[in-house]
Amino acid sequence: MAVIFELQNDDGNYQIRTAGQAIRLYTNGVFHSQWNACRPLSGAVWDLLALPVLYLTAAETRPLRVLVLGVGGGAVIRQLQTLAPRASFVGVELDPVHLRLAREYFGVDERCAQLHCDNAVGWLKNYQGPRFDYVIDDLFMHRNGEPERAVAVDKSWAAQLRRVTAKDGVIIANYCSKRELADSALMSAGAKRVYRWSQSGYVNAIGAFVYGKGDAASWRRALSEHGQLDKAQRDVALDANRLLLK
Repeated sequence: MAVIFELQNDDGNYQIRTAGQAIRLYTNGVFHSQWNACRPLSGAVWDLLALPVLYLTAAETRPLRVLVLGVGGGAVIRQLQTLAPRASFVGVELDPVHLRLAREYFGVDERCAQLHCDNAVGWLKNYQGPRFDYVIDDLFMHRNGEPERAVAVDKSWAAQLRRVTAKDGVIIANYCSKRELADSALMSAGAKRVYRWSQSGYVNAIGAFVYGKGDAASWRRALSEHGQLDKAQRDVALDANRLLLK
């Protein structure tokens, strides 16, 4: 593994490392994201933020609108470009260095996403535009070198997420544990189905809150019919653990 970029400032230490053909972002020693253009799905936790978009693409009749709260290095945007190539993206990220690195090393720029350097809570509260089909809440901070959620998913935050999500859309929220997901206010925010996605080797529990018709059968059908995923990548997707909670 080689370090190809490093920056130390008042906010901490940032590194871009290569691992084979993959690009990785580390902030204060925490592994934030990874992107490999030759292998969009890597079997890591970031896959779980993107794969539930297939609940939507089976019935897609127009380009999806995607909102990413917590861009980091932008790996999930690159994954979603593979899974939903007609989608348009809006990303909100508090850390300007992350946005710089997303543009310079991960290939996320204004041609593929509208990027905002802003506090996601304030940005979402002030947002008055059209709703999004797919909303990702991946807002994390570090405490003693460990990641934890930056915004609790209480009733107020759940209402804000729901306000900007299409009537038949999907909300994805990243939690530090199964218990944190179970206690989330989104569990009682009107989703028709709730899935818990997890990956071996990671403690994260990703909640997929589906407000439309998408279900496990439509997800599998969309995966099997996806033209940009070969068998190896489909197998990676199928290896993710999905449990219907509601």
